[in-house]
Amino acid sequence: MRFERIRIRNFKSHGETELSLRPGVTVIHGVNGSGKSSLLQACFFALYGASAIDGTLDDAIANDAEEMGVTLSFTHDGADYRVEREVKLRGETAQTTTCVLETPSGPIEQVTDVEAHIEGLLRMDAEAFVNCAYVQQ
Repeated sequence: MRFERIRIRNFKSHGETELSLRPGVTVIHGVNGSGKSSLLQACFFALYGASAIDGTLDDAIANDAEEMGVTLSFTHDGADYRVEREVKLRGETAQTTTCVLETPSGPIEQVTDVEAHIEGLLRMDAEAFVNCAYVQQ
């Protein structure tokens, strides 16, 4: 699997962030609190939803924002994929309003269907993926 592009809106410390990743090793550096870990958590969230991030969906929405979204484009086994998730505050609770995975054979919608497809595609659940891709600070 290779991440190609990520677009983040109001996710944790990120207001508007868009990043294209080239083949090879990518190094992201910055001072503590600048959003490096949040960038990686946004990728995890795009793939696996709330189960792959620290805290709750409410915690993931940036301060004073009422909605957030993450779009991740990636390749896997030579095929292109794009997953988009949006979350909105409804009263006091954040809820997923959009969850779509674009696959070579067409779109998959709904949180449970997207997450099941990702698990099958990558042959690992959220916990395994996060633990193999990220070392907690």
